[in-house]
Amino acid sequence: MKPKILVVRFSAMGDCIMAAWALTGLRNTIPQAHITWAIQDRFAPVIDRSRLVDEVVFADTEHWKRHRSAPTTWLAQFRMFSALRREHFDVGFDLQGQVKTALCLRLSGAKKRLSILTTDGLSQRLNPTHDCLLGSVHEVEAASRLLNAWHECRIPIRPLMPPVHEAPNHQIIIQTGSGHPHKKLSSQRWHQVAKELIYQGHKVTAIGGSGDDPIYTEGVTNLVGQINLERALNLVANSRLHISADTGTAHAASAYGVPTVTVFGKTDPRRYRPFGENVTILRPGPEPDQITADEIIRSAERYLGGRPSASSLVD
Repeated sequence: MKPKILVVRFSAMGDCIMAAWALTGLRNTIPQAHITWAIQDRFAPVIDRSRLVDEVVFADTEHWKRHRSAPTTWLAQFRMFSALRREHFDVGFDLQGQVKTALCLRLSGAKKRLSILTTDGLSQRLNPTHDCLLGSVHEVEAASRLLNAWHECRIPIRPLMPPVHEAPNHQIIIQTGSGHPHKKLSSQRWHQVAKELIYQGHKVTAIGGSGDDPIYTEGVTNLVGQINLERALNLVANSRLHISADTGTAHAASAYGVPTVTVFGKTDPRRYRPFGENVTILRPGPEPDQITADEIIRSAERYLGGRPSASSLVD
C-alpha cells in the first residue's frame, strides 16, 4: 500500500520547520507513502524535497490576499484546488488551522481530513478537528498528535531538512531580525554581543532580511539583506552557534543540530522554542531587549568553551 498524504501548512518559516519534525516521524513510519505539502512559495526552501516530501504545491497566499477580487486570483486558486483533487489523497492534514488552509484541505477532496483544533470557528466547520492540546504543548508535539490520530508515529531525534552544500564555516551566526517587531532586539544590543564575541576571537556573521538591522561592528561579516533563504540555511547549518530572537532561522539551526541561544519576549517558549537538543532559552520579560549583552554572552559560552579572564563587554 502506498498511501497518498496531503499536508497543508502555508507558513511561516519556523512553523513549517516544526511541522517537518512531526512529518518526519510519519515518513519514518510509512517510508513508501507519497507525501504532498501545500505551502507558500517563499517558505518552500525549508522543506526537504528529496526525502521528506515527494511533491510541493505552491500557494501564493500573499498575492491572493492583495488581489482578492481579481479574476486571476480566483483562477489561480481554482487551478490549485483542482490539481489537488486529481491526486485523490487518502488523508489530508491541516497543521495551521486557519480559514485559508482549512479551505485548501476541504477542497482537496481527501478521503479523510483532519485539522488541528484552533479557536477559528469557520475553519472548525470546514474539516473534522482533533484536539492536539494546542496551546498546552509544544507545536511539534501538537502536530505529531494530529498525525497520530491517523497513524501512529514518533517524533524523531532530528527532522529531515534540505541537504546543505557548503563546508563547515565555524561561524557564530547572529540573526538580527524576527517575524514581528515585538520579538526583535535592538541593533545596539546586537552590536554589544558581536563586539564581545569578536574580542574573544570568534568569527561572527550577521544575517537577516531586507528590513532587518545590519551589524556594522568591525570584524563582523554583515550579510543582512544580502542573501536568499537557501544561502541562509546553508550558513546556519554549517555554523558553530546560532544567536537570535524568536525567529525562523533558530528553528532551522536546531533542526540541523546547531546549538542555539534564543531570546524570547511575549511569545511562550514552551510552545515555540527551537525543538531539539542544545537549545538555550532566555526570557528577560515581555520585551526581549530587556536582556543584557552579558547574559547572552554567558549563555553562548556554554557552547564556546568559556571566556578569557580579561574580557569585558563594551558599548
